Amino acid sequence: MLLDLGVTSGTSLNVVRLSGLAQKLGFHCLWIGEDIHARRDVFTLASTALLQTSKIKVGIGITSPLIRNVSSIARASVTLTEIGGDDRFILGLGVGGLQDLAKLGVSVDKPDVLLRDAVDLLRRMWRGETITFKSGHFKLEHYYTRYGLGYHVPIFLGVRGPKLLELAGEIADGVIISGPKKYLRKAIGLVKKGIGRSENPKKAFRFVVWVPTILTERKLDVNLVKKSVAFVLTDTPRNVLEMAELNIDRVERIKQAFERLGLARASRLVTDELIQETAMHGSPQQLCKAFESLENLGADEVVFGPPYGVNKERAIVRLSRAWRSHV
Repeated sequence: MLLDLGVTSGTSLNVVRLSGLAQKLGFHCLWIGEDIHARRDVFTLASTALLQTSKIKVGIGITSPLIRNVSSIARASVTLTEIGGDDRFILGLGVGGLQDLAKLGVSVDKPDVLLRDAVDLLRRMWRGETITFKSGHFKLEHYYTRYGLGYHVPIFLGVRGPKLLELAGEIADGVIISGPKKYLRKAIGLVKKGIGRSENPKKAFRFVVWVPTILTERKLDVNLVKKSVAFVLTDTPRNVLEMAELNIDRVERIKQAFERLGLARASRLVTDELIQETAMHGSPQQLCKAFESLENLGADEVVFGPPYGVNKERAIVRLSRAWRSHV
């Protein structure tokens, strides 16, 4: 199994420095998640990461065709593929966080149709086709890219619901999965079901697992774990909670506390059971063993962070060294 590093466009870390550090420490891929309310643009950050490095892959995990025009995603992805070379760029595509979309007044209607159409249109654009297409989400009239592309940009779907997980296996090159541990086992099974339904064999299909991972060195560091778990649970759909067999009433109380009182107060309601199911934390060696358990579930890659730990860069360095010794 390969170790990746995760960051978001809203991070306080310097992505240029972080990408160089990730390559130096031997991480396989740097995934940059899009925080749609952050002031930084995720595609620009990906370009700087690719320019700063020469070996590691750089993936966007994820952007949404609900907030970006599909032709803009296509052009940006081709540009990043040219910048990175050697198949280093990966496009992560998904619907987006429910709370973030709600703040923008964006509703999610038939997400499976949205993503199926988006993936199809992107690949047709990269083949240099002239496209006329109309649906509830997209409208293109004789659109063409003015030059034959012929690019293959890997598309990984970052999805959570049962329908979308099967869709990822059917149409994508990989999947980015996040959620509680019981959910992960079921989710991977659903993706494999979709792979079995695919018209094309997917020998190179990749399973990427990205869950909250925090290096904790003191008891006080567990407060960071609780905040991370509370934040993640506030944006977890009900069907995921049900698949994970979590206490939904408890999670609802955490969501309500977060909305009324803020993250710090909501985190006080996070139980040890929720931490055990939702996050991975401990010493570098304990985290490595936890990552190994994900490999047993079927993961090909696991993403470390954020929030990493109280001292972010120190946690990244310590975890990478422990991983090299572990494997």
